[in-house]
Amino acid sequence: MFTLDNIHGLPQLCPTHSSIAFCLNQLRQAHIVFFNLGNIIICPEQKIMMIFKEKYLSHMEKIYLFP
Repeated sequence: MFTLDNIHGLPQLCPTHSSIAFCLNQLRQAHIVFFNLGNIIICPEQKIMMIFKEKYLSHMEKIYLFP
């Protein structure tokens, strides 16, 4: 099983300009919990938000959560 602790592992799994479908499949195969919100995918355990433009990954951002 592929595990990710931070933002450094996700770009290997889903590089920039990857399609939404490719990224969703990669996340499922790696057993990573995610929320698909259309053009945004949130991975709460990794605290990462993936932003897609025109069905392709534009960039990833770190999510800062409040306690």
